[in-house]
Amino acid sequence: MVNGKDIVITSRIRLARNLKNYKFPIKMSSEESNNIISNTNEAMNHSGLKFKLIYMKDLSELDKNVLIEKHLISPALAENKHGGAILLSEDNKISIMINEEDHLRIQIIGTGMCLKECWEVANKVDDVLEEYLDYAFDKELGYITSCPTNIGTGMRASVMLHLPALSISNQTEKLLYGVSQLGVAVRGVYGEGTKSMGYLYQVSNQGTLGASEQTLIEKIEQIVWQIVDKEKRVREHMLKNNIDELEDEIYRAYGILTNARTIITDEAMKLLSYLKLGKEMDLIGKVKDKDLYELMVKIQPNSLLSTIDKDMTVKERDRKRAELIRNELLG
Repeated sequence: MVNGKDIVITSRIRLARNLKNYKFPIKMSSEESNNIISNTNEAMNHSGLKFKLIYMKDLSELDKNVLIEKHLISPALAENKHGGAILLSEDNKISIMINEEDHLRIQIIGTGMCLKECWEVANKVDDVLEEYLDYAFDKELGYITSCPTNIGTGMRASVMLHLPALSISNQTEKLLYGVSQLGVAVRGVYGEGTKSMGYLYQVSNQGTLGASEQTLIEKIEQIVWQIVDKEKRVREHMLKNNIDELEDEIYRAYGILTNARTIITDEAMKLLSYLKLGKEMDLIGKVKDKDLYELMVKIQPNSLLSTIDKDMTVKERDRKRAELIRNELLG
């Protein structure tokens, strides 16, 4: 039986906030940027949680790219070398990006479908900050943000989905176009402007004005479960009508991944997606105890480089990726 819970990889709530009497980050001076970092850090000291303050200027390009691959910071924050920072919780589930597009981006990430739980945590963090910081807020418009699409609640609720069956059967584009007409954005692995890898997609609300956080979350959940249901039905159709071809693709993927001596990211992601599909459909027992999504994160270029003490050429990195996958799958 196909389990819909396996299709939902992660949930994320992100709140955009700005402070009164400050320009937006793109126009701020270094002094103003540092004031916001200092004030935010001081406010979070009252949360009872342990956070690590990390300045973008203190990170190498590799370190920043690893944080991007782990979805802890955005490319926009990484580019703010002089005024950007992040407050990161010990378990990496709570991150507060400082001086990205907005002064603050509060982000909570959880496993599976847990938008409501993520919102509860985000709301508590937001309450702590609002007690000590003076937010830019309008009674009619809501929270004032740099991008007009975030005005209102300032909230983005997003879910990462694994949709291999819909992708393989060429149904993804039509489906995702349909949900985009309902005010939902569909993006690649790393958000706006990025492509899907390993048949992974992010689904999130497009606008934040004129609806409560609970309403937005319920809307996203409803649409996500509709997508999940379609993915399940296509998987069940494959089991019934194309089992031989499906098993062949899955075992070919396993054979390549456990024997390849060099492999690029896109190919590895596609093959791991097939393995994940096979595991979830009980078609291959060899990977039953493997966390294939975690492996997908580990093989990203910068995450891979971060485990090595020396610089590598692209060819050396592709060899290392193949070695890592072999060790993980056969170990």
